[in-house]
Amino acid sequence: MSTKWRSSISLATETAGLISERIFSGWYEQGEQLRQASLSEQLDVSRTPLRDALNLLENDELIQIDESGRATVTVMTQRGFKDALHYRRMIETGACDLLQRNEATEQLADLRRSVASLNGDHSPRNRSRFHTELLEHTRNDHLRHGVPMVRLTEEVWLPSRPWYQEFENQLFRYIEVASDAIVQGSMPDARRQIQKYFDELLQLIENNERTTL
Repeated sequence: MSTKWRSSISLATETAGLISERIFSGWYEQGEQLRQASLSEQLDVSRTPLRDALNLLENDELIQIDESGRATVTVMTQRGFKDALHYRRMIETGACDLLQRNEATEQLADLRRSVASLNGDHSPRNRSRFHTELLEHTRNDHLRHGVPMVRLTEEVWLPSRPWYQEFENQLFRYIEVASDAIVQGSMPDARRQIQKYFDELLQLIENNERTTL
């Protein structure tokens, strides 16, 4: 696979981005060890920027690096999954509050256009776009730092739950209503629907995954 690096972005950052996309797409599975020798050869990148890239991914909680330097794709436990969703509930409702309170006209207009462009596509990547666009348009670096966790939960962990397909449309309805609220300019209504989405999701986990992993 030929890889062309953009000169404006460091090699480590570009490498981290490529590996993260492979994690989101399922190319690298939960618990899979990422062997540095193989990665270096596959991505045509030397060990130093590769190690820097892996450190960036560890900071985003996409991988775990043990004391021996072995890197593995993060495995989601029930407790970790619930913690991630509680965290997301706070930052995504907080994003609604921030956009409303700051009367960020330009950001809201951009967000409405982005949300309107989703066009009812229910794919995992498109579903996560709603959540990531919400955080990105706040232009708040602390909130935007949560984007990798959003993508990991929406695109990897959530679709892997054995009960998810049965409730997928039910859950997505909250996001559709929140999207409509944003397009219509009502952030308080969007906030309420996002709260309902996470409350319902957490209840489904409680009902369907009673064994603590």
